[in-house]
Amino acid sequence: MFFSFAIVLNGSISSAATLNQTNITSSNNGYSISTFDKSVGGNVLANSAIKKDIPRTSLSNQIFQMTKKGSVILKFGNGHGPKLLISVGIHGNEPQANIAAMKYIEYIKNKNFNGTIYIIPFDIPKDTALNTRYYNGLDPNRIANIKGTPSWKIVQFAKNNGINYLIDVHSGGGVGKNGFIYHNAVSTKNEKKWISYIISKTKCSTGVDKADNPGMIRIAAHSYKINSITLETERDTTPVMSAAEAEFKMILAATKYLGFP
Repeated sequence: MFFSFAIVLNGSISSAATLNQTNITSSNNGYSISTFDKSVGGNVLANSAIKKDIPRTSLSNQIFQMTKKGSVILKFGNGHGPKLLISVGIHGNEPQANIAAMKYIEYIKNKNFNGTIYIIPFDIPKDTALNTRYYNGLDPNRIANIKGTPSWKIVQFAKNNGINYLIDVHSGGGVGKNGFIYHNAVSTKNEKKWISYIISKTKCSTGVDKADNPGMIRIAAHSYKINSITLETERDTTPVMSAAEAEFKMILAATKYLGFP
């Protein structure tokens, strides 16, 4: 898979190139933004919650334009340290997750730090545009173990780029106002410590998802020995922005544990 990217310094595009996805470069003084999966493009602003509530900046507007042609991936950090991938919105009807991730992107975009954070703020833009959970009639978070699917591409990116930690960001019903962390049935020591830290900072809850199966992004990543968790915020009984704020706090705690700003 090939895609193009641009290095952004102080909010302006300075150069562009075409690289293999396993060879993205970034600048200590900026970030890179790339088209990740050209098969899933869509106008995410067609989703009323996204259009109404998401941060609007020059960077977010660039992301919105790019997602019409495919999902995008952003890269932050200097590359010297842990590598984290934040995958957001594999279900297109969970705008709280997208809004929280976009807020985190605005928070991190001008910061310099050791390590690498990759963020895909809209995993399947065309599903976000339609506000649907399903991708071509299937749950996209049950097919990460099927070659060529959008979720498979995300997990393979993590595998091929030496990702140490992965966060899969969702929203759903019945998870509580402070949010919820789904962990793997057999968690690594690093996952357990990571989760404990997030809970200490956010008062969120944790547990095992009874629906766990090999096609979930978290489970598929875990099978490659990538420390992985799912963050979930309340979708059904909490205002969108309140839920997004709770999820932002969980993302912030999760990244701070890894030594990021």
